[in-house]
Amino acid sequence: MGPAIPPQPPACGCGWTARSKTSGHNGGDHVEGESGLFYHICPRCSRAVPAHVQEHYCLNDGERLLEACPRCGARFTSPYARFCGVCGLELAKVPENRRG
Repeated sequence: MGPAIPPQPPACGCGWTARSKTSGHNGGDHVEGESGLFYHICPRCSRAVPAHVQEHYCLNDGERLLEACPRCGARFTSPYARFCGVCGLELAKVPENRRG
């Protein structure tokens, strides 16, 4: 067997991982799923925020953050998402009345 691959810290930089041997997380609750961390995405500037952060509006431009794809409901597993990974919806083209 090769060497074990160490767990990677989440994008928030707190150091907590799903494979950590410690229970809980002292920096807030991480939202975990089968694919790992989830993100909220700004449809205007594409700013990503880890889902455990309690922001609902983008700090850059005031847009309501997308918590999931408005077409299919899939949550975003990449902070670089510009399209929904399930149905292909372009996030920048989500009408304002479907953002929140």
